[in-house]
Amino acid sequence: MSGDRSVPRYAHVMTTRRKWSAAEKRSIVAEINVAGGSVSDVARKHGVHTSLLFRWRRDLGAAPSHSDPARSLSPVFLPVALSPPSPPVAPIRTARSSVLEIQLAGGRVVRVDADVDAAKLAAIVAELEKMA
Repeated sequence: MSGDRSVPRYAHVMTTRRKWSAAEKRSIVAEINVAGGSVSDVARKHGVHTSLLFRWRRDLGAAPSHSDPARSLSPVFLPVALSPPSPPVAPIRTARSSVLEIQLAGGRVVRVDADVDAAKLAAIVAELEKMA
């Protein structure tokens, strides 16, 4: 290699880290709260990462981006109207049909509703009697 090594090769090295004043941070964060402004758009415009804007907004105590930033931190009360209580309604009870109990040989018992189809019941009883 040749050349004079007594003189530095670079007089100044640039750094990519920028310093932002508090006023600049406030101004940039304020752009987020403009109607229709988004963190991504503002970050892209100023060449910074979105996470940096979220941190600045938190550190500055700025309101999150909404259509009305002043309302986002204040409580909202909604009107509520209560209707007078209605009288209690008795539950509807259906008439329960009677239960028939049929005792088969061998001590077996068949219980069915009284409105069971007689033909089907006869077939079931006949099958059970065959098993005995």
